[in-house]
Amino acid sequence: MVSRRNKVLHGAALAMLGGFIAPLGQYAVADDLGETRVRADGTQTHVMNLKDVDISVLIDDVSAITGHTFVVHPSVRGRISVSSQTPLTDREVFQVFLSTLRVNGFTAIPSQGGVYKIVPEQSASAEAALARPSVGGDQFETAVLRLRNFDAAEAAKMIKPITNPQGQLTASSASNTLIVVDYAANISRVRKIVAEIDQDRNETLTMALVNMSATEMAKTVNGMKAANRGSGGYDVSALAIESNNSIIIKGDARDVAAVHEIVRGLDVSNRKDDESLKVLSLKHSEAAELAPILESMGKRLAEQTSPDKSNVSVPTIAVYEPTNSLVVSASPMVVRQLERVVEELDRRRSQVLVEAIIVELSDDAARELGLEFVLSGTGSSTTPFAATNFTRSTPNVLALAGALILGDDGNGDSDTTSTSSSLQTVAINSLLGSAGGLLGIGGETSDGTIFGAILNAVDTDVSSNVLSTPHLLTLDNEEASITVGQEVPITTGEALGDNNSNPFRTVERKPLGVTLEVTPQIGEGDSIKLQLRQEVSSIFDSVSGTDFITNNREINTTILADDGEIIVLGGLIKEEETLNVSKVPLLGDIPGVGRLFSSEGTTKKRTNLMVFLKPTIIRDADTMRRATQQKYQYIRQEQIAASRDERANLDVFMKEVLGVEE
Repeated sequence: MVSRRNKVLHGAALAMLGGFIAPLGQYAVADDLGETRVRADGTQTHVMNLKDVDISVLIDDVSAITGHTFVVHPSVRGRISVSSQTPLTDREVFQVFLSTLRVNGFTAIPSQGGVYKIVPEQSASAEAALARPSVGGDQFETAVLRLRNFDAAEAAKMIKPITNPQGQLTASSASNTLIVVDYAANISRVRKIVAEIDQDRNETLTMALVNMSATEMAKTVNGMKAANRGSGGYDVSALAIESNNSIIIKGDARDVAAVHEIVRGLDVSNRKDDESLKVLSLKHSEAAELAPILESMGKRLAEQTSPDKSNVSVPTIAVYEPTNSLVVSASPMVVRQLERVVEELDRRRSQVLVEAIIVELSDDAARELGLEFVLSGTGSSTTPFAATNFTRSTPNVLALAGALILGDDGNGDSDTTSTSSSLQTVAINSLLGSAGGLLGIGGETSDGTIFGAILNAVDTDVSSNVLSTPHLLTLDNEEASITVGQEVPITTGEALGDNNSNPFRTVERKPLGVTLEVTPQIGEGDSIKLQLRQEVSSIFDSVSGTDFITNNREINTTILADDGEIIVLGGLIKEEETLNVSKVPLLGDIPGVGRLFSSEGTTKKRTNLMVFLKPTIIRDADTMRRATQQKYQYIRQEQIAASRDERANLDVFMKEVLGVEE
């Protein structure tokens, strides 16, 4: 008997000894595992014979025989018995070792460097490595199985009963894969079962239709599947090919054969040869617009299908506007083909909501500073000796001085009184028309000299912020426009008859306001081509009682935008600065003192104008409902804020007049 501590050296010695005694036959030595024999070729075999020994003894002996390193979990305990009558090789000993561990609820998990971890089955699934060629089927491994034709979740339900209770089985719907953690032998069985069920048993069939529309037939076939799923329905799907009026049927071979017979039965002409009249009721299109198209197409189809080219029966198409219908009279084949054309053309058209945002910011600033003075002669002379008068400055110092002189004359002359009254009126209007700050001094000295001076300072700043958001809804490829404004009368001519008799004036009314004209065209990828005209006009100032100066901003362009994208159409950024200087020659140029003989005014004007656009494609009722609700809530909130009430007047109107709840 050889001790366990010297088993490795003992095995090596036996191998060396076997080389010398090979001619003598087989040599046997007994150890703790049982009996170790050396064949004539030097190969060691082992006869295992363990009776109710601790499992650690088996682990130590197998480690010595195979050279593997084992890391044993603390829970691996118990007594085992192993008996064999046939000599086993090292590989067979290791396989028996794995089977013994499995019988006792343990397993060996391979790790890096040839190390095996011996753990309970309950924790083996969390540490199992990916499946690889192994020495036996009693090791926990992990396998990833990808299914191509069968649903992974359904396959997991079928495989679950044959897997080990301590293993794991997970199905991934996203990648249609199975993740199996189990003994290698079980994984091999799972692979075979998955390979058997994951086979494409579907069949594809193409059928050309003669009497029915491919779209209608595909809806019928798919409807049978949806209506009878789980209750004897057909596991097939159909796809319509409109170019040659065919359908493609794919599914289970038996169901495809059954559906094939049904389609053949449906695609049978039950019309008589003389049934060549058809009434086509349109849902979305205008019958009057489609009639010319069908007439042209019907004539060409009749020429192609007629065997006698000299005697072609031209189709007749009539329009019945009260029901928006078409009455088609032609050969049965032409009628069916025209019916398919109508199916393709008579579809619900998309709409486009176009929202324009017009922003105009302006700022006008003016600053003026001027000094006027007057100095009259002495004695009986009333002629001013010196005076300055600037047209941009108010009030007029000369009018004030004249009114003062004539007002104090006191001679009672009617002409003088009339002149004094006129000058006083001019002086008063001059004072009333002044702006800014006035600082003046004036009077008459004892010798009759009249003097006066007025300083006028003005600083004005006018800012404006104009925001307009016209928007309108229109069908694809349909022109639409909206105008919000007023009509202003503008004089275009005046005429008088002989001796100033029969006078008359011609007046033209010009619309002023906001105008938006647009024609949208929906393209591929939700792109929108817009032919657009945007105009903003307003009154700037009046020249006389009947003549006006108007502002006009207009954009004519064709653009390409994406659905829901805000783009800039155009605009203007303008800034003007004007300096006006009035002065007395020479005197106004004297440094410092020249300010007494001059008047200066500065004017600045800045204008920022931008026009933005947002197109939105509306294809269904939900999109329309959201767009309408957004505008409705905006107006509703504005009414509540203006009236300071909890309920808007619009809500009351909608409920009481239109019968629509909030």
